[in-house]
Amino acid sequence: MINSYGDKKINYFYIDESGNINNNSNIFIHGCIKTDSPQTITDALLCLKTDIESSLYYEEIKNKILKQGFHATENNMDVRTEVYKILPLLDYRAYFVITNKSNDFFIEKMRIMDESEFFAYSLTKLLRDRVESHKNDKNIFFFETIELKKKSLKTILNNFFSNYVGRIECEFHIVGKEEENLAIIDYLNFLFYHIFTETTPYPRMKSNFNLVAPKIALVNYSHNNIFFSRQKKEEFQVSLQNLIKNF
Repeated sequence: MINSYGDKKINYFYIDESGNINNNSNIFIHGCIKTDSPQTITDALLCLKTDIESSLYYEEIKNKILKQGFHATENNMDVRTEVYKILPLLDYRAYFVITNKSNDFFIEKMRIMDESEFFAYSLTKLLRDRVESHKNDKNIFFFETIELKKKSLKTILNNFFSNYVGRIECEFHIVGKEEENLAIIDYLNFLFYHIFTETTPYPRMKSNFNLVAPKIALVNYSHNNIFFSRQKKEEFQVSLQNLIKNF
């Protein structure tokens, strides 16, 4: 069922990041999912929580799991498996901007930018086309809260969305982990992060990526300005082989 607002379709976007701009990790990821049926996703996640709560298998750790929520870096492998099982079945499309921090591009950027400026740069690359391609719709964005130096997330978002005031209908909310649907982009970001930071990624994680690949509409490598999508020719379609080869 498509949400509508008057005569307008409503799109819901959930945005999160993985990695850190200032630490020594070699990657920074901005990702988002878009859906017009957010309640269906929420219901699926709540149903999974109920299943875990009532399962004997999780009896000893279920309270810890329910307190953590679905957060990939905190959840154990069993819980991750449960989440990755349902990701290919839900109604969303995913978009990513990924930066290789070992690349000269990032090094040069950080000579002229601080943390909050690069964050804003990456976020703009992720969201600008999302907004422009849905200019006739109402677009609602949810961002997980994050502490940044120099500028706050709210200031960055106010600056970004000010470009669309009176032209494209947008609203944004800064939320915590209580927003269930952020779990989807959190888990998708974790897939990328694991595959590109581990020397020998788990074979199961590669399989998980292949399962969700049809849900990924676009991946942009900001460090070499390469785009991968379902509309590209074969060598730039979203596949693990293409992504790793061009990273």
